[in-house]
Order: sequence, then structure tokens, then C-alpha cells
Amino acid sequence: MSLSNFQPIRRLCYSLVLLSASILAVPCIASAEAHKNIVILLADDLGWGDVGFHGGSAQTPNIDRLAAEGVELNRFYAYPACSPARAAMLTGRFPGRYGIVGPVRPRDEGLPMSEQLYPALLQKAGYQTSLIGKWHLGVAGDNANVNQRGFDLFYGFMDASVDYFKHTGLRGQIDWQRNGQTIIEEGYSTDLLANEAVRQITTRNKRKPFCMVVSFNAPHSPFQAPEALIAKYRGRLNERAATYAAMIDSMDQGIGRILAEIDRQNLRNDTIVVFTSDNGAVRIGTNAPFRGRKREVYEGGIHVPCVIRDPGLLKAGTKNEQLCAIHDLFPTLAEATGLTVSPTKPLDGTSLWSQWISGKPTSRTIVIAENDHAIIRDDWKLIQLANGNTELYNLQSDPSEARNLAKTEAKIASMLLSKLTQYKVVVKTDGPATDLFESVVAEQETPKALTASAAESTR
Repeated sequence: MSLSNFQPIRRLCYSLVLLSASILAVPCIASAEAHKNIVILLADDLGWGDVGFHGGSAQTPNIDRLAAEGVELNRFYAYPACSPARAAMLTGRFPGRYGIVGPVRPRDEGLPMSEQLYPALLQKAGYQTSLIGKWHLGVAGDNANVNQRGFDLFYGFMDASVDYFKHTGLRGQIDWQRNGQTIIEEGYSTDLLANEAVRQITTRNKRKPFCMVVSFNAPHSPFQAPEALIAKYRGRLNERAATYAAMIDSMDQGIGRILAEIDRQNLRNDTIVVFTSDNGAVRIGTNAPFRGRKREVYEGGIHVPCVIRDPGLLKAGTKNEQLCAIHDLFPTLAEATGLTVSPTKPLDGTSLWSQWISGKPTSRTIVIAENDHAIIRDDWKLIQLANGNTELYNLQSDPSEARNLAKTEAKIASMLLSKLTQYKVVVKTDGPATDLFESVVAEQETPKALTASAAESTR
């Protein structure tokens, strides 16, 4: 073979080298070929006790079936309000780092464009991405275009809530759109969102895996539901409670249609499905057996139901006691799908895939903050209220947070408070949080964890 015959081969090799370098330069460096699909089903203001498998009043057979076929994450935490939870989920970072410490208002900047979102990383890796439902991370400036944040498709509404039938927002304007264009559609919003999710699964690009976030507005206010569903609960519930139950029932039916379409497309074994809520319920809902509600860092405001299904890898019908939070979700899913992600900013979420598979929890610290702050280390939880008062609870022996042990277990309270002070520095400087998650309760310095009987003696 002559030397000239080698030239095309040399050029091909050189091109491959350049292509490899360009792939390594982006945050997601693994190809999406043969990677699993991701479907996140996010309820809005759903309490721990609102689902059927926790004894709720609404009938939720499809969510219950998902729990029976998957793993229930028994110690999964969100945030006290909508926007911080959604921001934390999409970025894998504390929302306090970028100023989202409560519900984003229309005049607020919202989620800064400088924040890297996991769906955008998946999109760069070859995933088809969609957000169906609620955004609530800013409607001003660049944030008005959700497609710029890593979603090939956005269908839903921008603000905190909409009328379920008229699709009008808090200021009376139509807040219903597809890819940045306001649209007029008839129908109950929960049904429309579920139907769109089914449509996207059916018409997907079959050469690509997909990541779909279905962000329902149910059961967030305004409390509205189809009359036929409300009638189903009249007699045993008052009118308001019957409407609330009907809203959850409608969402469950929509989830059932989504799960059925996944099966119809033979995607069950290729799709990881997650169901959870952005925060606890308001007064009309049920957070029992926990204390507190939405906008509070007591368990009722942040300890939410969460189920994940991945047939073949996660043991069906089990409960996992690993301490985890909504900012761990996408880092874990990235590992579960086999994608390597190189974040451009310090991450606070971490992959817990091995713990979810093995069912063996590891020691962990998480911080959940809004106006009040909560830091949880294994069974211990310290709350610092906005007025400066501190409370300490042992969640294993006192899940309803009825016995404040801040005075009787002062050393543990002091150590956790010290870590909380470190957290505040971390979010202010946007620095790495590595030291924050090192051991808080050292055996040689503090008493052993309270047993139930020991806790009783401190009353």
C-alpha cells in the first residue's frame, strides 16, 4: 500500500481524536446510548399521610402499586416550599447558594442562568428531555424560556399555581404554554399534564433515552376537581376534604395512564420511575404522624413520601432507611443510568444508588433550610428557628418531635449547631461542603444514640 493510501486513515484518526476531546470537554462525558429512561412524577404539597400506602383518604391504587413494585425511601426529605425543592432537585445543590430560600415571586430573578441543571447535562449526553407541568423558578428575563434550561419540551405553567379549569394564574392571566407560547386548551389541568406525558412517551425519538419530569399541580390550591370525582368522596368527607381527595385521586389516575404507556411501549425494564412531593401538605392535607406542615422544617413540612422503581436492580416492595434529600435525586439517577457527570460548581447532593440497591444505609448529614433551618445527622435533628431558638429531637424514638432534648443532650445540640454555622458559611461563599458532612457525633465525645427507652426517661 502506498503512503498516499494512508492519508484518509490518518485524517479519520485525527477526526476521532478531536471528537473525543470535544466530548470530554462537556460536563456529561458518557454517551446516552443504551442508558435507562428517567421519569420523575412530582406532586405539589402532598403530605406523608395523603397516599394510600400511608393510610390516606384518597384512593391511590397506581401510586400504591408503584410502591409495591419499587423501593420506598422511608427517610426522604424535600424542602418546606415549592421553589427551593424544585431548584434543589434540578441542580443537586442547596438552593440557599443561589438565593432561593422561599417561593419565587414573579418579580424575582428566580433560578440564576449560571446554575447548571441536570436535565441540561442529560440533554448534552444525548437524552430527550421534557418538563411537563409546574416550573415556578422564575418568569422574568431568560427564565421565561424554560427550553433554555435543558428541556427540549416544556408544557405547563410558569408560576406557583393555576386555576385547574381556566388555566389562569395568580394575576388572572392565562398561564398555560407549550415551549414559550401561550396556548388555550380545555380540560382539567391534571388530566392535560398526564395526557401530554403519555403523548411524549408514545411519540418519543426511539433512538434516544428520555428524561421526563412530570410536575403535577395537584393537590396545591386552588382546591378544584371534577364533580364526578368529588361525589366519590362525599358522605364520608366534608366538601373541602372530598375535593382535596378527588384532586389526589385524579393525579393517581394520570400516573396510572403514564405507567400503563410505559408498559405498552415495553419500557418498564428500561425506565427508572420516581414518585415524590416537593414539600409537606398544608392544613387540609395529612402529614401524620409527623408534626408541622408546609413552610415549616418540622417533619410534616419536609419529610415526604418517595418511591423509586427500577425492575431488576431494586428489590420490589421494600423500604430503605437511608437518609436522603431531594438534592440527591439527580446525582443518584446519573449513576443509575451509567452517566459520568462533571459538575462546574460544588454539589451538595450525592449518589446513593449503592445504598438504595443494597438496602444498607450509611451515616449521613443533611441540611434543609428556609427561614428556619434543620440539620439531621442519622437519628438526630436540630432545628434553629428564625428567632434563634434551637430544638433537638431524636427521630428514631420521637418521630413526631414531641420531646425537645436540646438541654438534656447539650453536647449533641452544640455539635449540630456548629455544623449548621458551617452550612451558612458554605451557602454564603458557595464553597465546597465536604467538611459539613464529616462525622458530627463522635462516640468518645458524646453519649451513645438514645434508645427508645432512654428517650422516655428524659421526659
